[in-house]
Amino acid sequence: MPEQSISTLRKARLPGLDADATPVIGVGLGLTGIMLGVRPRLAPVSLALTAAAVLLYRDPDRATPDEAEMIFAPADGVVIGVEELYEHRFLHTDAVRVAIAVSPFDVPVHRSPAAGVVAYLEHIPGAYRPAWDVRASEHNERRYIGIKTEWGHLLIAIIAGPLARRLDCRINLGEHVPAGARLCKSRFGSYVDLLLPRDAVEQLPDIGARLRAGATRIGRVVPL
Repeated sequence: MPEQSISTLRKARLPGLDADATPVIGVGLGLTGIMLGVRPRLAPVSLALTAAAVLLYRDPDRATPDEAEMIFAPADGVVIGVEELYEHRFLHTDAVRVAIAVSPFDVPVHRSPAAGVVAYLEHIPGAYRPAWDVRASEHNERRYIGIKTEWGHLLIAIIAGPLARRLDCRINLGEHVPAGARLCKSRFGSYVDLLLPRDAVEQLPDIGARLRAGATRIGRVVPL
């Protein structure tokens, strides 16, 4: 059943990083300081591990162009599929699905592809199968975010991968979101499907295209 709301506390954060990175950095720097006093040769290792961990918590500010006719990428990653299907959950029409693979080293924050109102939220618990398992999109844990725009509906499906055991969404039903607004985060890799009305969009991306959430244009709304 669709959820009524999903919300999280928006904490203060370091520039370019998620709020959850603060304790990671603190522990890492503290351990590095201890190593400097006990075993100086190991201090660079501790510092390098801290830097690697911080990569998983990136959340840079991005300026989404003010182009109402454009659709922007919902996630950092690589396009692995573009196909037509019938979307029965929110769009209730023939649709095109843009499938995006998000690696553990991509920025884990997912953003709104267009301005609109959050009209549908659903969380489905599930498994954590790898991407090559054909059952992953239907059996893995996933969250759906439906947005009603001026030109129609769009649906984002965020699917947990084998390592992403937490899909943390930050929005409420009925909330207005501008294009590029932060919606959800899924650390350690995931898969994101963007579903759009088939006859409402054009200029879709090619398979293999590299995307940046809220910055890369991946479609244009067909003029009425």
